[in-house]
Parts: sequence; C-alpha cells; structure tokens
Amino acid sequence: MEQERIINIDNVSPASSKKKKIGRIITILVVVVISISIFFFFKTQAAAETVTIKSYTTAEVYSGKLVSTTEASGTVVLPTQVTIVSTEDGYADELLTEEGELITTEDILATLNVPDLEDKQGELTVSLSQALIELESVKIDYEYQIKNLNLSLSRLEENIGEAEADVQTYKELAELKSSRQTDYENAVDVLESLYEQKEDLEIDLEESILKMDIAIRKQEASITQIETNLANTNEDIAATRIKSPIAGEVLSINEDLAIPGSLIDKSDSLIIVADRSDSYIDFDVYEQYAEQLETGGEMTVTIGSNTIKAEIVKIGKIANMDSDGLSAMITVRAKPITDDNLTPGASAVASITLGVEEGVLMLPRGSYLTTGSQKWIYKIENETAVKTAVTFGSMEGTEVEILDGLNAGDEIIASSYQSFIDEDVIELK
Repeated sequence: MEQERIINIDNVSPASSKKKKIGRIITILVVVVISISIFFFFKTQAAAETVTIKSYTTAEVYSGKLVSTTEASGTVVLPTQVTIVSTEDGYADELLTEEGELITTEDILATLNVPDLEDKQGELTVSLSQALIELESVKIDYEYQIKNLNLSLSRLEENIGEAEADVQTYKELAELKSSRQTDYENAVDVLESLYEQKEDLEIDLEESILKMDIAIRKQEASITQIETNLANTNEDIAATRIKSPIAGEVLSINEDLAIPGSLIDKSDSLIIVADRSDSYIDFDVYEQYAEQLETGGEMTVTIGSNTIKAEIVKIGKIANMDSDGLSAMITVRAKPITDDNLTPGASAVASITLGVEEGVLMLPRGSYLTTGSQKWIYKIENETAVKTAVTFGSMEGTEVEILDGLNAGDEIIASSYQSFIDEDVIELK
C-alpha cells in the first residue's frame, strides 16, 4: 500500500529569490556610498573654490540725520532795475557816464539834442506873450465900455431928476390953470422916455459886465492851455538831460550815445540802471516739492565757480509747464545771505533743503551701490562677507538711506562687487 506525502511549501523561498534580494541590498549600499562620496567631493571642491579678497574698503552703518534736498536751476535777477528810454526823436549830444559807474538820481548821465522841442518852446513862449497882451486888451476894452455906460447912466439919472421936477411943476401949474395941460403931458412923456433910456443902459451895462467876464475867462483858459503846453515842453527838454529815477549801477549804455549827432529814435533804450545790492535768484522747482518748501529755508547755490548760501523769500503760487511739457514747475525766489555782487542774468544751480529726518540708518555712497544693483551688499561677519539683500531709500549727497536688511553698527564691503557678485560668501584677508 502506497503512502501519500504531503509537503508544506508556505515558508519555503526559491533559491533564485534570495539571490535577487541580496543584489538589491548591495545596489542600495553602492548608491548611498556614491552619493556620500559625491556630496563630500563637491563640498570639498566648493570649499576649495571659495573666493578670497585682500584689497577692499569697508563702511559701517550708522544712525544720523538725513537732509533731503532737490536740485534746481535758476537765474540771477535784479528786481530794482530800470531801463531809461528816449521820450523824443533827437540826436546824441554828450555822454557823461560809463558802464559800472555808481550814480544817484541827481546825476546827469547824458544829454540829447532835440531841435523840434526847442522850436516848440520858442513858439509857445511867443504865443503866451501874445495871449497875455490880448487878455489885457480885453480887460481894457470892456472896462472902458462899462465906464462909459456907467457915465451915461449917471448923466441920465441927472436928467431924470430934472424931468421929474418939471413934471411936478407942470402938474401944479396945470392944477392952478397957470399952464396948459399939454405942457404937463409933454413933461411926462419926456420923463418916461428918460426911464426907458435908463433901462436900456442898465441892460447894456449888465450885458457888458457878463461879456467881459466870459471874454476874460476864455482868454485865461487859452493862456492856461499855452502855459501847460509850455510846461510840458520844458519838461520834455529837461528830459533830454538823462537822469535815473533810482540810484544804482550803470549796467549798459546804448552805444549811439557815445557818438554825438547819432540819431536817437523815440522809445529807444538808452541806459539800464540797477541796484546791485538788491539781487535775487529765481529758481524753477518741481511743483511736487512745493509743500516741503518754506519761507526762510536755506539752500546752497553755485554760480560759476562760486558757492554761496541763500534763503527762500518767496514761493510761487502758480505752476507752469516746463519746456518739455511734462512737468509742472513753480518759481522760488531766494536772496543771497552773503553780500556777494551777483551778475544779472547769470545761471545758478541750487541744492534746496526739503526736510530733515532724525535717527535714519545710513551708509556712505560708494561703488557697491551700482555693482550690487542697489539691492545686494556683502556684510562682514568675522573673516567672511555674506551676500545680504538690502532695501535702500533716498540718496542725499554722499549718503544713502537704509530701509531694511541692516542694523546700526553692521559693517559692509564698500568697494566694488564686480569680481565676486555671484558668490554668496567670500573670505577676507
């Protein structure tokens, strides 16, 4: 009888499966060893290739006062300046001053020859004499006319008195039948005729008096007009002796004045005089800074090779577009603090203070700004410098504001980063 064998194979692995398992373990170990080797290789290699610099400059972050400024261009102006012009057509006569001379309001600077004015003066003088004579003639004529009328009235009143006596006599005689009635009536007629003559004479006298008054006033008005014209002409002649309405310095002279006989036209500019002690500088400033400006604020002004201090005396209220039509500008007037003698029309450049902020982190400006793209610096830590992101603020003069990334007392490399800007860490020697 054959026996059946039962074999349990649940926990039995084939020989080939064990070999595969061992192979996988070995493979994993090899990969780990290679990875570790590669890591240490690159770490060693990187350490070997760290950039080392010997020549560099440093700067330390400090807390201080940041003065905000803006630059503006301007021109020297002289508010107290006059241009003396010719009031008549004429000819140059004599020049009595020169450019740069200090003059007063009483000084005669030049004289002009204006023949027309002299002729006009002579004609008006003659006309005035004739008008005065005519006035005397009018007065005499009417005075004699009035005198004659008064004399006639006086004589007539005597006649009237006699006629009134005759009437009374004839009336009494008629009543006594000693005279004819017609004699009385004739006497009355004579008296009435005399009364009428008196009335006529009184009217003539009144008319003559009124006419005399009108004639005199008319002639006096004519005389006044002539006197006015003559006075104006005399003033015009006086104006040919050129004077300045202000004291100051002679800035320029019409070259024709130096040549006697040169034609001078009416309204030609003759001489420019200005008070050089009262000089200002007008600057064009961007309108966006208007609220930060204040009267009395100081600025540093450069004119040519000279640098002076000035203070704001006036801030314009109206903005105008600049020449490119893109920016609004206001005019800011400044007065030099020093007594420098400025040249009118000279160009000026100013650094205007906008405000002062205390406790601001700052660094001196340097080549690190451009080579670090204004966002990276290398902060010194012991014997290395670590590339650090920084946020810069405004740049004023030789300083730059630090907004983030550094603290007061931190030290950085301030020289150029051009040769190592791609490195995160550099060694210092």
